[in-house]
Amino acid sequence: MTASAKPLKLGCSYSVQFSPDGTRLAVLGRDLVVWDVATRQKVWRGKFIAHCSSMAFSPDGARLAVKSTTGQMAVVDALAGQLLLNFQNKKDGEGCGPAWSACGRYLADGGWDGRLRVRDAQTGQVLSMQEHPREMLRGLWLIDGGRRLLVLHGVKSVEEGQVQPPDYCSVWDWPPQADAGRVALSLPKLASCAPSPDGERLAVLHYAGGQEYLSVHALDDGRQLASVPVEAGAGTGDALRWLPDGSALGRIGRGKLLFYAWPGLGVLAEHAFTYPCALAFLPGTPLAAIGSWETGLLTELNPYKENP
Repeated sequence: MTASAKPLKLGCSYSVQFSPDGTRLAVLGRDLVVWDVATRQKVWRGKFIAHCSSMAFSPDGARLAVKSTTGQMAVVDALAGQLLLNFQNKKDGEGCGPAWSACGRYLADGGWDGRLRVRDAQTGQVLSMQEHPREMLRGLWLIDGGRRLLVLHGVKSVEEGQVQPPDYCSVWDWPPQADAGRVALSLPKLASCAPSPDGERLAVLHYAGGQEYLSVHALDDGRQLASVPVEAGAGTGDALRWLPDGSALGRIGRGKLLFYAWPGLGVLAEHAFTYPCALAFLPGTPLAAIGSWETGLLTELNPYKENP
């Protein structure tokens, strides 16, 4: 891939993810599309379950797990574009995930009903389930090479006159066991979070006093390392991603991409973009995949250089 390579238009793309080996890019929009990164050729396109909303490559890159807005999950052959297993679980309801175990045998996902499930990736059988009443599980991330699971909990609104509990993030050793998770960070109105590549820090977007803030905390004890006020995002514009080397944070803003240096959280660059909603970086390269409700791009993006 040369520095002058023409950007690849991805179409409507509300989730983007590179395969673990970096050779392919999965794009989730109206259909699920896999691209060859080097040749920028489409490998396959398919629609395996209706209304897909999230996806994840298996650790070996051979499979893709997809989840719909009804909670239905399926596993697809990422090389051939063929359905391997439909979990037939439409009644589980919307939520977050999926997230693979490091061994590739299990899948975790969270529900907006507060349920954290672990399933057999070969059969779809639910092997364990942790319940969190009056919570919405809004995000799952594997950290420490897949040895631990980070969960973003959104606490549902309470009745008038009661004190609203803060949202929080919990960390679980894999596989999650009942009552074995610990609270890593608790803040009111957590909008988004992103664990650093080394698993030592947690970046979060949160609200306080009507202002949105970008903060970074130590994941072991939750202490705040840095915090800056930021312009509020729009829609799903609160997505956060660390650059693979941990030197900066990328953020989806209102009609723009923003990059913040680490440490310090000073603004490195801003790049105008139409309706951005997802962001992924390919380690060791300047390549970035940008999802958009209108048309995403696979392009070279330098956060250390302002647009001309």
